[in-house]
Amino acid sequence: MSENEEFDLFGDLSPKEQAISADVLRKLCNTRQLPVSPNNSLSDQRVRYLQSDRKANNAIGEYATLRSAQPMNFGLVFTAHERQSIIESVYSHVRDKGWTAQRHGAFPTRDIPVKDISVSEMVYDRLATSLFPSLQQHTGIDVKYWTFRDLFVIEYHEHHQRALELHSDGCLASLTLLLNDTSEFGGGGTFFEKFNLHIEQNPGDAWIHDGKLRHSGVEISRGQRLVMVAFMDTVGGHTNMLSQK
Repeated sequence: MSENEEFDLFGDLSPKEQAISADVLRKLCNTRQLPVSPNNSLSDQRVRYLQSDRKANNAIGEYATLRSAQPMNFGLVFTAHERQSIIESVYSHVRDKGWTAQRHGAFPTRDIPVKDISVSEMVYDRLATSLFPSLQQHTGIDVKYWTFRDLFVIEYHEHHQRALELHSDGCLASLTLLLNDTSEFGGGGTFFEKFNLHIEQNPGDAWIHDGKLRHSGVEISRGQRLVMVAFMDTVGGHTNMLSQK
């Protein structure tokens, strides 16, 4: 892609997702004072990030890059009240339509797309305005290029899907966010093979990692664990699916 070439930032998304993403982008550009990014094309920024190591470089600045780094806790995104609203919206959708089970190819999850629940606009808006500026800082890719390739809620359940095997994601950056309280399940968490790291999240915290880091959903022993997952990428990025590395 040349620097003068035009593109549709949300061309791979559904009409509803395009409307939500376009509104979020307007809010980001109109309301936030963002760090100055390199004056070059998306292609250059993307290649520079993919070739970077854990140490910051001059183009990205003083922040550590996300590439090959350990997962980062970006902090609380949703309040307890907001998380409860999301959970209730998920349950309402499940009562009418049920869970999907075949959306992610080789690594199917028991999930529903966030775009289908009643509070989807709030979720998209909050995640983008909270995370995209930080992604710019940790990747060197301008905030205006980031979008969601997929955003969904996974259910781990003692009587259904208890775990998810090792895999990598088809995107630049991935989000894992626990929605329900830890008292409602036993076990669980996310395991990252490269670092031999098992993360047990606090509800509401946004954990971000490079999409190519192999990770698994650790088996729960009882109850139900609800996790929001986002695949975040740029124009010309990967497809909306889990892919084996």
